[in-house]
Amino acid sequence: MKRVLFAVAFISLSISSLVCAQEKLAILPLAGSGVDVSTQETTYMLLVSEINKLKKYEVIPESEIKALLADRECAESACAIEIGKKANAAKVIFGSLNKLGEKVIFQYTLVEVSTGQTLISDDLSALRVEDLDQVVKRVAASIVQQIPAAKTVEVGLVTEQESQETKTRKANSSWGIAWGYLYPQKGYDDREPVFVWDFRSLYELRHVAVDAVMGFRQGFALNVSVLYVPGLKDFSPFAGGGIGFHGVSHEQYYDDYYYSPNGNNKKEDGFEFVIKGGLLAFRTYDFRVVATVEYTMTFNDYNDRAIVVTLGVMRGGKKVFGIF
Repeated sequence: MKRVLFAVAFISLSISSLVCAQEKLAILPLAGSGVDVSTQETTYMLLVSEINKLKKYEVIPESEIKALLADRECAESACAIEIGKKANAAKVIFGSLNKLGEKVIFQYTLVEVSTGQTLISDDLSALRVEDLDQVVKRVAASIVQQIPAAKTVEVGLVTEQESQETKTRKANSSWGIAWGYLYPQKGYDDREPVFVWDFRSLYELRHVAVDAVMGFRQGFALNVSVLYVPGLKDFSPFAGGGIGFHGVSHEQYYDDYYYSPNGNNKKEDGFEFVIKGGLLAFRTYDFRVVATVEYTMTFNDYNDRAIVVTLGVMRGGKKVFGIF
C-alpha cells in the first residue's frame, strides 16, 4: 500500500513539475478599428481558449492583464513588453482586428519579454466576421508553433480569403483519371503486367474519404471504397477497402468449330473485394495527385487476383458519373 501511495505521490509531483515548467504567456486584449467591441472580445476569448487547448503555455488570466493595463490600449511592442514584465510573463501577444471593406484582418505579434525579440508577426484575413473562428485556430497554431499562418493550413481550416486568392483551395469533391499497371497474382491467364486506366471520383471529409473507381483493367471494373486519411496537411497517407464488380476479359478460342468465349463456359465476371493504400497529395487545394497500390480479388470461376499500381490526377468541384 505504501508503495502505491508513493507512486501516486511521485506521479502527482511529476505532473505538477511539468505544469510549473510551462512558460507564462500574456495575451493582451485586441485593438483595432472598424470592428465592434463585442467581436473583439469574442475573438480574444477564442484565441485564449485555442492557445490553452494546445497546452504549451500557462496563459495569465484576463483579469490580471486588464488590471495591469488600467483601461489603456496596448498595441505595440514597447507597451506589450512592459505589461509582460509586470505580469512575470516569458512571452506576450498583442494584436488587432481591422476591417477593410467586408474583409477582417487579424494582425498579431508574439514577443519575448526578456529580450524584446519579435518571435512571430503575421496576419490572416477573413472575408466576413463569421469566419473568424477558423482564423483564430490558425493564429493560435501559428503562435504556439512560431510559424507563419500560411503554414498552419489544414483540411477544414482553409479560409474563404485563401480560397479566392489562390483559386485552387477549399474543395471536398474531386474527379480525374489514373493510369498504371495491373500485376496478375493468380488467374488472368498468367498474363504479363497489363496497362490500366481509371476514372476516379473522391469525396473527402476530414479523416475519411469515399473513392469511386470506374476502370479498364483487363476488362471493366467498378468499385467504391472507404478510406481512412489520418493527415490534415497537404500530404497524407491513406488506407482502406471496398467492394465492386469486375468483368475480367479472358482468352477466347474455338473448340470443335464452336466459338467458346471463356473456356468451358467459365464465369469471367464477379463481385470484387479491394484493399488499397497510398498517398494523397495537395489536400488543401482543389486538385489532387493520388498514388495508389491495390490488391484486388475477383470472385469468378478463374479466382482472379492482382496488384494494381496507379498514379492519378484529380480536379476539384466536379461530379463523376453522377456519384459525387
